[in-house]
Amino acid sequence: MKKLLFSLILISAVSIGLFAVTNAFFSDTETSSSNLLAAGTIDLKIDNDSYYNGQPWPNTSWDPDDLSNGHLFLNFTDIKPDDEGEDTISIHVNDNESWACVDLTFTKDDDISCTEPELINDPTCDDPDADLLDGELGNNVNFVFWVDDGDNVLETTEASTQILTQGPATSALNSSWVLADATANNIGGQLGEGLNPNNTYFVGKAWCFGTLTLNPVADDAGVDPTVASGILCDGTNPDNHS
Repeated sequence: MKKLLFSLILISAVSIGLFAVTNAFFSDTETSSSNLLAAGTIDLKIDNDSYYNGQPWPNTSWDPDDLSNGHLFLNFTDIKPDDEGEDTISIHVNDNESWACVDLTFTKDDDISCTEPELINDPTCDDPDADLLDGELGNNVNFVFWVDDGDNVLETTEASTQILTQGPATSALNSSWVLADATANNIGGQLGEGLNPNNTYFVGKAWCFGTLTLNPVADDAGVDPTVASGILCDGTNPDNHS
C-alpha cells in the first residue's frame, strides 16, 4: 500500500512539474450520459370462442381483452344433464417473450336449497346452510383442457399428447399447469422457450353435465363444434341429487 501511494504522488508531482515547465495542459474528457436500465412491458390479452350444445354462444365469447372487464368463461345458469360446452381460449402476449401458467381455484359447490325431487334422492339435504361445498354439480360436470390448434375441435394428436387436465370440476377446476417456463413447454414450443409475442396460442376447454368421453376427430379435419367437437357427452347418470 505504501509503494502504491508513493507512486501515485510521484506521478502527480511529475505532471505538475511538466505543466510548470511547458506551460501547457492537455486534457481529454469522455462523457457517457443518460445511461438507463428499464424493465420491458407485458400486455396479456385473452379472447374466447364459445359453443353451447353445439351452437355458438355469444354470452361467453369475446375479442382480445383484459379478463378484468367482466368476461366469464362459464356463465350458464340453467344447465341440465347432457348439456355440454366447448371453448377455445386464445392467448396473446404483446411486447415481450413471456413465461405463462394457468391457475384454477374451485371456490364453491353449494346446494343452496333442497327441492322436493332432490329430497327423494337425497334425504340428507338440509340447505340452506353455511356449507359452500355440499352440492353435487362439482362431481357431475366434467371437464377437459387441451392445447388446441385454434379450430375449437379436439383432434387425435391433441387428445393423445396435449391434454392439460381432465376430470370433474372439483379437480379440473382446482389445478395449476405450466404453459411455458424455464423447465417445461406445454403450449407447442421448445423447452426453454416462452410465449412469443408474434404468435397466438390456443387452449381448448370442453365440459359435460354427465360422462365426458374423448372422441377426437382426425388431425386437421376439424371444422367447429357445430359439426363435431371431438367430445361425447352422456347425461344418463346424474339424478336429482344435482
